[in-house]
Amino acid sequence: MLRLAAWRGTDPDRLDSAWLDRHSSSLSAHGTSLTRDYHLHYFLETGHDWITRRLDVRASGNGWWRTLALVRGPSGHWSAKADSGGIQPTVDPAPTTPIDTDALADALDCDLGLCPLTNTMPVLRHGLLDAALQGHDRTEVLTMAWVSVPDLNVFASPQSYSAAGTTADGTALIDFQSGDFAEQIEIDREGLVVKYPKIGHRLAID
Repeated sequence: MLRLAAWRGTDPDRLDSAWLDRHSSSLSAHGTSLTRDYHLHYFLETGHDWITRRLDVRASGNGWWRTLALVRGPSGHWSAKADSGGIQPTVDPAPTTPIDTDALADALDCDLGLCPLTNTMPVLRHGLLDAALQGHDRTEVLTMAWVSVPDLNVFASPQSYSAAGTTADGTALIDFQSGDFAEQIEIDREGLVVKYPKIGHRLAID
């Protein structure tokens, strides 16, 4: 089923949107993130059980651009190809050394920085949405292939997701933590972020 979702973020101020094609255990999406300093476009594809197959990202700003092709093969090995052009800014520079994909060996998911959509895959695959809706305790500690934006560097990122019940209106709550960063995320019954403090809150689309 093809649908459009959009979010407004505050750190930095930005507008995110994605055309999402979701199936019973996989998805693909074309998305954008617009800020004052850069524009970002991406294509995300997962295989069965919401496991990432590829993430293609292009970030561009005033006189510069960067691309990343991040692929997880059938054997579980990740590969990454990065490119850049123009006059690169000194803040958040593009990677200058090869991306260490060996560090991603335990990762099943990509996590695109500041992108609400990439929380969907681990929440659905590990039953965290159902656990939250049913009031069950469940915590998953995962390694993600985290893509920093707008530099498009890739790091192995330990993260934890915990089912935390529901809001008064029945929206699922997921406690998220990575290092010193921790927030409670509101997730709808399709596994999409409704509210993620600082990262984004969902916009109504007529």
